[in-house]
Amino acid sequence: MDIKELNLSEEQMALVQKYVQSETDKVRTDYSQKLKTANDELAKLKPVEKSDAEKALEERITALENKEKELANKEKTMSVAAKLKEKELPEGLAKYLSVGDDMDKTIEEVGALFGNYFLSGSNKPGNHKTNKGVSKEDFRKMSYSERAKLYQENPTLYQALSK
Repeated sequence: MDIKELNLSEEQMALVQKYVQSETDKVRTDYSQKLKTANDELAKLKPVEKSDAEKALEERITALENKEKELANKEKTMSVAAKLKEKELPEGLAKYLSVGDDMDKTIEEVGALFGNYFLSGSNKPGNHKTNKGVSKEDFRKMSYSERAKLYQENPTLYQALSK
């Protein structure tokens, strides 16, 4: 329905338009206030842009924390190496061992493992031959190629046997 269909006088039409304008102004004002309040709250919640100084400070703090962690790791490795040396184990193992809270227990276990490994003889090569000495009699029986091989492998023995 249109306002013109009501057959209102111009004076009544002006009053209706004033009333409509007044109501739309109220709605617009209310909306503007709510929008401003929402934008203010949104601005408060947005993260503040950091200045270059603040960014540089954060980078320095991160670098310091990384150095601190690195030093702590080196310190731990050094203490593990000292414990290994104390137990007469190779200190080089320190960088490969990851010990937990109980360092002494872990090093004891590693020492026991190495001790068992070397005592059981499982580390010996399978094709290991005992070194037999060469007597003067054996040297005299050798062929020329065998003597040449002995000269290449052990010249001092060759000199001693050839006299």
